[in-house]
Amino acid sequence: MPRYFFDVRSGSGLVCLDYQGLDCADDAAALDAARHGAGFTSHADCARNPQLTRYRFSVQDAEHRPLFTVPFTELEPDAPPARKRPRGTGRGRAARSRQAVH
Repeated sequence: MPRYFFDVRSGSGLVCLDYQGLDCADDAAALDAARHGAGFTSHADCARNPQLTRYRFSVQDAEHRPLFTVPFTELEPDAPPARKRPRGTGRGRAARSRQAVH
């Protein structure tokens, strides 16, 4: 799987050089990773810290060739976690005991 690097830049230059990178299936997957913060930040972080709006990801391939940039202002929120079922609505002990009574 190819490795991509997600350097963080601002208008004045490099802020954080990505030495490790992330393995992504292809360019589209790397773009998706950048749009979701690439494990570095999140949409929520940017909402809490207006200074981050000046930053962007500069994404490079395994040979460090520039591919695209993603401004932090365009980060997408992660999907909300799956909701758990409220207690007593499943097929647990309480549901079985109700069935046994009837």
